Amino acid sequence: SLHPSYKWASAHIGDVSMTFSPYTLAGHQFTGGGFDLNPEGKFQVSAMYGRFLKATEYNFEEPQAITAYKRMGYGIKAVYDFDFVKLGAILFKASDEASSLENPFPVELGLSPKENAVVSFESEFKVLDKARIRIEYAISGVTEDSRLTDARQKSGLLSFILNENISSNYYNALNASFDYPAGNGTLGVGYERIDPDYKTLGAYYFNNDLENITINANQTLLDNKLNLSVNAGLQQDNLDKAKSSNQQRIVSSINANYTASERLGINASYSNFQSYTNIRDQFDYINQVGALDNLDTLNYRQISQNANLGVNYILKKTETKQHSANVNLVYQNSTNEQEGAAIEGGENSFYNGVAAYTLGYPERALNVSFAGNISYNTGADDNNMTLGPTLAIGKQFLDKKLRTNFSSSYNMDYTNGDQRNKVLNFRLGSNYSILQKHNLGLNFMALFRNSTLNTNRDLTITFGYSYFFDNFKLHVEPGSRSRSLNELSITENTLSFRYRDVSYSGAIYELNEQLTNVYESSRFADVPQFKKDDLKILLATVKEQKKEDRYKENALTFLKELYAFGDFKEVYNNALFNVITKFQDDMRKIDIALEKLFVIKKLEADRHSMNGKEKSEYKAENQVLAERYQALLTEQQTRLEKLVGHRWMENQFAAYDSRQVVERPSGYLKSFKEAMATQAFQQYDSSGDEEALENYLEVQIIDFYYKRSLNVVNPDLFDLKYIDKN
Repeated sequence: SLHPSYKWASAHIGDVSMTFSPYTLAGHQFTGGGFDLNPEGKFQVSAMYGRFLKATEYNFEEPQAITAYKRMGYGIKAVYDFDFVKLGAILFKASDEASSLENPFPVELGLSPKENAVVSFESEFKVLDKARIRIEYAISGVTEDSRLTDARQKSGLLSFILNENISSNYYNALNASFDYPAGNGTLGVGYERIDPDYKTLGAYYFNNDLENITINANQTLLDNKLNLSVNAGLQQDNLDKAKSSNQQRIVSSINANYTASERLGINASYSNFQSYTNIRDQFDYINQVGALDNLDTLNYRQISQNANLGVNYILKKTETKQHSANVNLVYQNSTNEQEGAAIEGGENSFYNGVAAYTLGYPERALNVSFAGNISYNTGADDNNMTLGPTLAIGKQFLDKKLRTNFSSSYNMDYTNGDQRNKVLNFRLGSNYSILQKHNLGLNFMALFRNSTLNTNRDLTITFGYSYFFDNFKLHVEPGSRSRSLNELSITENTLSFRYRDVSYSGAIYELNEQLTNVYESSRFADVPQFKKDDLKILLATVKEQKKEDRYKENALTFLKELYAFGDFKEVYNNALFNVITKFQDDMRKIDIALEKLFVIKKLEADRHSMNGKEKSEYKAENQVLAERYQALLTEQQTRLEKLVGHRWMENQFAAYDSRQVVERPSGYLKSFKEAMATQAFQQYDSSGDEEALENYLEVQIIDFYYKRSLNVVNPDLFDLKYIDKN
């Protein structure tokens, strides 16, 4: 697949996947193209078109093989930010081609050409200054068999785009959440309701017939060392009362990340929410022969319990040596139920453990990793276990332009205690960078598999070339779902750095996830859109780095810019308070000057030869004098408005007698501060000059209060303070 991008535009070409929302297009792979447009501003749009399934005829020799109609689909998502509310709409359409299968197939398959149209509306807005509400409502129309000709009794809401017949049905989904900042985190509530049998052809599978009511909390504790997220609530099914029994249960999830020190990091999680996931253990990656292996493999299970524990510890870190160890444990349990009870053979458990030790020699650009993996599955009839060690070595040469890696794994597979397979593989890879833009890659892979039935030997050699454009990024992926061995923690260098009392530690792909989670956290939800666009580019630049020093340098730059808006709030308060203080000091001098200017114009108007004359008395030779007189009256009125507006503003500013008033403003000052926050930050972000920021705010606050005064002050009600009225 190809993923070219330029500034705020990106495209996806080939075998790719996109996500609009959980209820419309949700990660289903398709062959085609799509794009995302995120220009600086308020409008965003994404669209796609492609083939979701290829036509696959029924195979009488292998009746268990998949049979499918050709399925084509398209979709578009548009979002617009109106400042006070963000609105979005999604349209997704997919349909099977009934003529794509030529050969007959058994009726027992229950296969029919389907058609689906989904429309979704989403919104996000703030209430109570800081609280945030998000809502998504989706309606999905599904025609189960497009070959039927009997009409539906009543046209549905999507009949304008969906070919309806007697097999057409409509389903609804609603998701709403409310979040409010509290302490060093957020508190919130959520509600989700999905109709029974809700489906979309833009997703592989997901739960329906459920209603969730949840309470969630996220807090940073212990001097920012512990980040804790908790989500708990009530889940129930049988929404249409069609089942003979209801199921209600308390659901919960908890995630904890603890940075005990610069050396030790611990993360743990647990959830018993129902979900569907694609489970593939480490050995799927270790034993794959090529990058395209398992590309179309679907292994979805319903997960009713999920627990994870990870520990990273840096044993030693100097300029010449770095020793680190990490352990990761995973437990997942899936249960298939019918009428609320587990069916026979419907419960499965999955256990996976990885332990790795890494030796790093930065000056030599050398890393050596030792790891052990074990996976254990329990099912209805069989218990399967796979285990084995892995050795990985990475070395860089020629001023780090040539990167080489070697790895070898040996694992054994057991079923019910009997050994079934033994797999030994060797991998040798290299990548050479020429003039920073050209990259050559050469990889060898040898795999030896011995089983009770046969023996296989595979040798794979791949060669690749890539070119990096100056202002154009082209990311080529041989398979969007495959992951190479180099992405596993057992072969990655372990990096660690600290920013703002928060430690980041792990392999590069783990650091990428940590930085993404920080970027998407509620703490930075109020960062202006123009800054978010810049941060997306910076984060993408971080993820492109492969060298340790360059990665750390770019990561720290990203974090500095991420915190910039929060840091600016203090600068903003200082600048605004200084501007107000300056005005308060100059108010009387400005008032005297404005009154004097008004009196001068008033005297000129009073002494003008046209003063006191009605327009009916104007003669032709007086036309020029009349125009000048009217211009003089207009200027007199303008100066009067400025004078009374200034005096009104003086009364307003008299109440701004402390810095606390600026930090927690109300009334007009609050409106001004909120309205100017983004523009002021943009001004300061581009120059870094506090004096220039104050000058900018000075001009803006005068204009703001002057315009407000025109609506609340009567210019005729004024009094001369400094000049003799006679």
